[in-house]
Amino acid sequence: MAKINLLPWRDELRVKRNNEFIAYCVGALLLGVTAAGGGWFYYDQKLQDQEQANQLIISTNQNLDVQLKSLDGLQEQRDAIVERMKLIQGLQTQRPIAVHLIDEIVRVTPSDMYVTKFVRTGDKFTIEGKAASPNTVAELLRNLEASPWYRNAFMNSFLAAEEKKDKTPSSLIPRIEESYGTFTVTVDLDQIAQPVLSEQQPQAAETTTQGATS
Repeated sequence: MAKINLLPWRDELRVKRNNEFIAYCVGALLLGVTAAGGGWFYYDQKLQDQEQANQLIISTNQNLDVQLKSLDGLQEQRDAIVERMKLIQGLQTQRPIAVHLIDEIVRVTPSDMYVTKFVRTGDKFTIEGKAASPNTVAELLRNLEASPWYRNAFMNSFLAAEEKKDKTPSSLIPRIEESYGTFTVTVDLDQIAQPVLSEQQPQAAETTTQGATS
């Protein structure tokens, strides 16, 4: 005798399949959410790493900008140091010449004369002082012309000392220099010294020396 199932098996099968479908959907949803969360976390880490790298680059560029700004003045400082070294070397080179020029003035100055001012402007010198007479100044001119360091000596002026109406001596011991007249002499630098001084810019140097008096 055949068995006949009169139970509602179709409904149970339908419910079972619906449950399985719902379970598959929930599983797929969970899997999708997990995959999406994993992908988001991965790319978020990548983004953070990239942002950190960008921040490092920005900070490095800022440090380099600061260093470059500090380097801007190095070239000017270097040029200033080089110019200073050249000036010092030039002064070292000029020192023997200047010593010779001063020594030569002392050597050619007559005994009854003394120099109060010695001014240099370029290759021309101006000598001021006091002398016993114009003949003493003329002797100075001859000595300058005979010197290997000077040429074109010329007396610009000679002003005799004024006689004092009051004959009372100004000191217990009379000073012979009080009767000296004032003079001004110009002289040029000789050609043997010009090549050494050619690189130096024209300048005025003033020195005061006291010569021997008789």
